[in-house]
Amino acid sequence: MDFKKAFNALEMEPKAYAKKVALPVVAFGFIFSILIYTLLPGLFTGSTQMIPALIPVICIGFAFYYPFTALGGKAAQIDNNMHYYITQMGAISTAETPRLDIIKIVSKNESYKFLAKESEKIYNLVTVWNMSLSDACRFSSKRTPSVLYEDFLDRFAHGLESGEDIKAFLAAEQNVVMNEYESMYNGALYAIEVIKELFVSLIMALIFLASFAVIMPVITGMDAVLLMGVVVVVFVVTDLVMITFTKSKVPKDPIWQQTKIPTKAKTKLYQSIPISIAGCIIVAIAVMLYGKLELPIAVAAILTPLTYIGHVAKKVEKDIKRKDENYPSFIRSLGSSAGARGGLIDEALKSLRIHDFGPLTKDVNSLFKRINTRVDKKKAWEFFSANTGSNLIQRFSAMFVEATNLGGQPEVIGDMIATNFHRIVTLRKKRYQSASSLVGVMYGLTAGIGFTLYISLGVVDLMQDMFTTVTMPDGMGMGMILNTDIGNMELLSAMVLFIMLAHSLMSALLIRFVDGGHILCSMKDFVIMVWISGISAVFTTSGVASLLGTA
Repeated sequence: MDFKKAFNALEMEPKAYAKKVALPVVAFGFIFSILIYTLLPGLFTGSTQMIPALIPVICIGFAFYYPFTALGGKAAQIDNNMHYYITQMGAISTAETPRLDIIKIVSKNESYKFLAKESEKIYNLVTVWNMSLSDACRFSSKRTPSVLYEDFLDRFAHGLESGEDIKAFLAAEQNVVMNEYESMYNGALYAIEVIKELFVSLIMALIFLASFAVIMPVITGMDAVLLMGVVVVVFVVTDLVMITFTKSKVPKDPIWQQTKIPTKAKTKLYQSIPISIAGCIIVAIAVMLYGKLELPIAVAAILTPLTYIGHVAKKVEKDIKRKDENYPSFIRSLGSSAGARGGLIDEALKSLRIHDFGPLTKDVNSLFKRINTRVDKKKAWEFFSANTGSNLIQRFSAMFVEATNLGGQPEVIGDMIATNFHRIVTLRKKRYQSASSLVGVMYGLTAGIGFTLYISLGVVDLMQDMFTTVTMPDGMGMGMILNTDIGNMELLSAMVLFIMLAHSLMSALLIRFVDGGHILCSMKDFVIMVWISGISAVFTTSGVASLLGTA
């Protein structure tokens, strides 16, 4: 545990942290615990009396570990931007840009987040504190939260001291940093596989817990609704914890572009939301008027129009992925063509119009038309990136424009960007494969949960009906053996249905976090899992009734 790096990541001194964060949190823990014991003395009895006393302990633990949590978050921010960072530095260096100016340029890029701040610190150490650039890099490397960035700064400092050409150094670093990024990315994908196995194990345990909560009231006479309520909370909390944990482990590599420029694809996607909601309302009215559908099927039917949102989002996302696959060939061809024409991007684009770049061709033609108006070339590239919808294209195109405007070599820049872009797309394909296998697992788990829980409800319902008709000898009651009145079965069935709906939604979101897609794409998987839940409920209930002869 490195406290120096932790407080550097928080951008606070230890004394300031203790005064502004640690002491108030710990004081709150003790005061809250005392208030519970004073104002609610009868709330906790027996072994539960220690629960309020744990609150100060939890607060102390939070105050101690929070800096390290922040350290991990800042390290992830740096690691997830290093491949962009090194590509931009390499592209800028082809323009024979001074070393310190390269640091200044990348420190102005807000999309790097904490990595930009780290670069700004290096720049300030040189310009304000009169350090040499190599000493500033070494100073920062000892304080940065990221091992990836620390190693790069150490190599950079050594290269500066040895007099190595900055352009040659950064060209060599492309492969080094990308290899390290690939290792990190593959490690995250392996973690996803582990999470998948863990999730399956937890859900199997929760299925047993839920079945136990349904059957135990028959034997013990406990409140069935209370037990099922506990199961609902445990199910939802477990799913939320798994989503949060997974989100912290997966690479932060969004597919969709992050600009606020309105596009046709975005407009169509946002228009699909009110259309789907209106469809849900219409179907709900129709279901209520018909009134003969089982509750699980009725709920599934009402939510079905949400599929339209997921369909539109997935269609747009598929186009983005296809454009990502074609972009490396486009940017490499553009760089080579511009290099052959003395760096004239306009003429190079004109010659590329005859080439077919798949779904990207239309965007390339639109880009040429905008640039040809000679109004604002930078804005033309921004609209090109926005219309592709791709986060990767947006960020790498900005690098290409910036570096070529500084006088860099278009053929070298284009080849560098295309190579790194292609490696990232290859990594993404592995991620998509992992997400595809997760889809099958989630569908199967949903069916398994519905099958098991509704069988338990069917058996308990049968036992309750059967034993209420049994005549016991004088002086004996069925309650001496089994509890025949466990409560409202329709309410229990509705609570099980809520578990199924909540789990379906959480599972759909989990799939999206794993594959890095838009959150609205989850609507399609959500509706499919709701239908799986509804069909398993109806078939299981009718099957149990037929099998046990109660139909």
